[in-house]
Amino acid sequence: MPPHITHFKICAKPGHRQDVIDLFDRWLRDRRPGLGGFVRVVLCSSINNPDEFMAYAMFADKKTYDANSNAPEQQAWYEQLRTHLLDDPEWFDGTLEIQRMG
Repeated sequence: MPPHITHFKICAKPGHRQDVIDLFDRWLRDRRPGLGGFVRVVLCSSINNPDEFMAYAMFADKKTYDANSNAPEQQAWYEQLRTHLLDDPEWFDGTLEIQRMG
């Protein structure tokens, strides 16, 4: 199965930018070690609006992505993240077709 990637756009409430960054850092520290199939996460802030972020998370396949998405710990993390956002994330789930490095 090809890797599964979820892209998402989020916007922090005014004054909550660092909270969003800290939650992603906490996710990597606390959730990542127990996740088989997790590949990477990338979080970028906008040059024009530092409260706006684009991110993606990559998993080995959709099965491991779904296992993470359906975990109660993931839901609790998401609910905490959502308190720092203006709106719900804008999601794009996809299958990796081409990747080139370097």
